Amino acid sequence: MKLATPAQMKEIDEIAIKKFGIPGIILMENAALNVVKAAAGMLRECGSAKITLIAGKGNNGGDAFAAARHLMKKFDVTVISLAERDKVSGDAGVFLNILEKLNADIRYCTNSHSAGELKEIINGSDLIIDGIFGTGIRGEIKGFYADVISIINESGKRVLSIDIPSGIDGETGQICSIAVKAEKTVTFSLPKPGLYQYPGREYSGDIVIADIGIPPQAIEQAAIAGELLDEDFLLRYIPERPADGHKGTFGKVMIITGSKGMTGAGTLAALSAFKTGTGLVYLAVPQSLSPIYGTTVPEAVLIPLKDNDGIISDTETDFLLNRAAGMDTVVIGPGLSAAPEIQRLVNGFVADCPVPVVIDADALNVLDIEVLKKRKAPAILTPHPGEFSRLCGLSTESVQKDRCRKAIELSKNTGAVVVLKGAGTVIACPDGKYYINTSGHNCLAVAGSGDVLAGMIGSFAGMRVTPEMAACLGVFIHGRCGEVLAGKSYGQAGYRAGEIPPVIPYVIGNMLLKRHAEERLHKIFQSCE
Repeated sequence: MKLATPAQMKEIDEIAIKKFGIPGIILMENAALNVVKAAAGMLRECGSAKITLIAGKGNNGGDAFAAARHLMKKFDVTVISLAERDKVSGDAGVFLNILEKLNADIRYCTNSHSAGELKEIINGSDLIIDGIFGTGIRGEIKGFYADVISIINESGKRVLSIDIPSGIDGETGQICSIAVKAEKTVTFSLPKPGLYQYPGREYSGDIVIADIGIPPQAIEQAAIAGELLDEDFLLRYIPERPADGHKGTFGKVMIITGSKGMTGAGTLAALSAFKTGTGLVYLAVPQSLSPIYGTTVPEAVLIPLKDNDGIISDTETDFLLNRAAGMDTVVIGPGLSAAPEIQRLVNGFVADCPVPVVIDADALNVLDIEVLKKRKAPAILTPHPGEFSRLCGLSTESVQKDRCRKAIELSKNTGAVVVLKGAGTVIACPDGKYYINTSGHNCLAVAGSGDVLAGMIGSFAGMRVTPEMAACLGVFIHGRCGEVLAGKSYGQAGYRAGEIPPVIPYVIGNMLLKRHAEERLHKIFQSCE
């Protein structure tokens, strides 16, 4: 599903209204009906519930006013306007006027003197509907509005937010000093990036994406670059496995890895590549450490390399480039160390490697991003925020505050696909497209998890999946593996990275079952035509 920034969503609304002639008031009414449906679902077991809707002066408040009219039919409803009556205009004013004519319980709480009344109403409610700010808010929330949000959060009441929790930046997911903590959020037409980037994701609760009647043509005209990664989107990109395929059919992946004390990294990457479906994995490792790999991954083809006390010699660069020419993809970095020889090896190899390369871990720590501009074959970078900050010369904090934008900038600057890891992993492409992952669990936050992901992405790239989709598949399936593991332990962490690879075939198999079921249904429908 497409992701729309607040600015893009505003553009889409304007196209729907001005070009397709759909009145804004109809869109607001449709939005309100979806809010009503969500609220009723939250209070299904509480027919005599009391609902308080808190409305700002903009369209978000208008959605709340419109929803109140319908909710009044079944529930005890109080409407709190945070704006004075003469400050509410446009479509929002139309719905407020209707409420007044219906003798709705409307309270105008517009300054700090109203805080006590507001608190009393909220504390006596079963559900709070947050219609204070919309997706376009930026900057710091202060004064009375900050007090209102504090009262909501401190009340302990159930909260439903309209479009986005008030106080969350719809583009970045950052908190504008304070934000409503919602149990559920009903967002309209398309998901917003800020709902899926932390801390916004944490504040949004369950997210419902509601259709409010905007034509698909309006969305197409907005030239949206973002995509929300989910199973339905990715199914078509899982590579086919022909019945008469052999090990060469399913890709040859070389992993350049290894240093003293870090042999586990390459082992995990190799195991995950096999488990993802790669036919042949080659481990290019320090010669002095090769017996370890021969024992831990006996299925891999070993390429012993000259080394100095466990550090691969940079004199092996040309040899590795020659071997890479016979591969489908290369993964470089897991467990390599950041020694000077490795720096020379990595930059020399990356500059001239003739096949797609996944650059991970220690290779990122020594990489000169200028060498990426010399490459002719694709590259995939897989940094966590700390590695990303070093590559770009930025603080980790600044990266985390605007993850999508920063990932896109690095991708455009280097020509590489960028996988900015973390909760809500961002995959950015040189053409400006970006994806936000929706799968995952915190049980994946464990040493070696990134090595598993690198092996998975390398595996898909080796099976001739495009670099951006190899990254997307690897990230999503890796996250889904975490969900499967967490499901076995009722959400509890405590798994080792080595427990992730055995789950990979199960996750991919489940996805393929769905794809095959859809294909069978399609054939049935075709035969009925």
